[in-house]
Amino acid sequence: MPSTLNARDLIVSLKEIRAARNLTPQKIYDMLELAGYHVSLNSIKKVFEDGSEDKQFNFHSTIQPISQVLLGIYGSRSGDAEADALRADIRVKAEFIEKLERELAESKTDSRRRIDFLRNQIELKDKRIDKLMLRVDSVLESNRELLKQLQRLIEKL
Repeated sequence: MPSTLNARDLIVSLKEIRAARNLTPQKIYDMLELAGYHVSLNSIKKVFEDGSEDKQFNFHSTIQPISQVLLGIYGSRSGDAEADALRADIRVKAEFIEKLERELAESKTDSRRRIDFLRNQIELKDKRIDKLMLRVDSVLESNRELLKQLQRLIEKL
């Protein structure tokens, strides 16, 4: 038995547990709620419908809670090596997901810091441009005055 199982094998195992224990989607929903998980009844039905092994499910919010509840209750009593492997696989995947979530949070924080820095840089550049525009306006005004004076001098000549 390989040390990691793919999602397809995991869903097949969950279906086998459901069939062996004659569990309804409502019963599984109740078990999840009791364990503190929130998976919709509709999602549970989709996981256990025919052909669901080939569908994509959100592992963290759907498959993981169902696996932890069903394998935690029924897997540990069976002494089944496959169930133990599934539990180990779930633990490894859960740890990996938690690591990815931490990295994502760090990445978001870093991105926010960079955005704030760039906004500050833009604000500084805008202020510099405003100052330069005032200087340009002042020089233009001075040049206009000089031009007027020159025109008056030319007229006097």
